[in-house]
Amino acid sequence: MSRIIRLVASLVLVGGLATALVAYATAGPPNHANRFEATFHETVQVVTNHVADYGIVQVILTGSGTLEGFGAATEVGGVTADRSFQPCGVPSESAAVTRRIITAEGTLAIRESNETCITPAGRVATGAFEVDGLFSTGVFAGATGSGTVLNVLTPHTLTLSGKLNLANDES
Repeated sequence: MSRIIRLVASLVLVGGLATALVAYATAGPPNHANRFEATFHETVQVVTNHVADYGIVQVILTGSGTLEGFGAATEVGGVTADRSFQPCGVPSESAAVTRRIITAEGTLAIRESNETCITPAGRVATGAFEVDGLFSTGVFAGATGSGTVLNVLTPHTLTLSGKLNLANDES
């Protein structure tokens, strides 16, 4: 009789562990306390220069890197820079950026507002970003968040830091 009780207890324990493993495996990716950390190495793909007639230059960049908690990622950024407005002297510029970050879990859309200044490190863009959950997909659909942008332009190294709140996150 004691063997049957031990066998039943063992089966209940194994069943409970199996259920826990299935629940863990099917859960969404960890939200890492809502931290947003991403780094990309970018390459300029297209430049449309209308500085002479409109004061505007547009650039399309692509990059590869990582989004913490989601692994390897690629990104595409569309930059519209206004060189007629020079927030930190000649030659500086203000820019609006639409960026999408593609991971295995979905695509995260963000919007940026930056200024590019000449520093001892060369041309550096700094600013702020906001997550666009409406245009994000997969686990990022409906997400919110914001943070800071640091883009060292020679070579192009983009760092995004801030908060990311997934729509299905219960915290």
